Amino acid sequence: MALALAPAAMANDFTFAQAGLKIDLPNGFSLLPRADIDQLYMPTRGPGFVIGNAARSVTVSYDLKAHDLASFNLAQTLKVFQQIFEQRVPGLVWKEGKLLEHEKQQWMQLEFLSKTGGVEYYNIMLVTAIKDQMLVLNLNSTVAEFPQAEASLRAVMKSIALNVAVPEIVVNPAPSKKPLPVKK
Repeated sequence: MALALAPAAMANDFTFAQAGLKIDLPNGFSLLPRADIDQLYMPTRGPGFVIGNAARSVTVSYDLKAHDLASFNLAQTLKVFQQIFEQRVPGLVWKEGKLLEHEKQQWMQLEFLSKTGGVEYYNIMLVTAIKDQMLVLNLNSTVAEFPQAEASLRAVMKSIALNVAVPEIVVNPAPSKKPLPVKK
């Protein structure tokens, strides 16, 4: 999966063409290289893309998974997610699990604490159906930094825009077969 970031008016607007998704991020956030993502997450479970602050203590991850949620009841799916997380997420402490509507779309919102490599994280996970796939956004921060990061992370949530048209950028277009008009 290739990342397509559209040119943006502000440096903190990121557009993910694969999902038609645009989010506004706090200043100073940048795209993490794959090696950093693999360090922060289990390599087989890591998201496709992560954008974070310089210290990598506050991140927003994005992934598009080949699971068609559109035909599922999201209230039931939310309960299933919670059961799976209880089995698989180390140090899990639930803060909230609910459905919400944003951008005329129903989302699952899961908020929880987790522990990875001895560090405790506050996670805000948002999941919805996009076409025949599952869009997953995880906004997280170390628990120690969460009080300072919470307002910014909640602003990212509010900034989510779907069905964003991303202009196609043509590199090295094929030459026109039509002759150019000649000025007389």
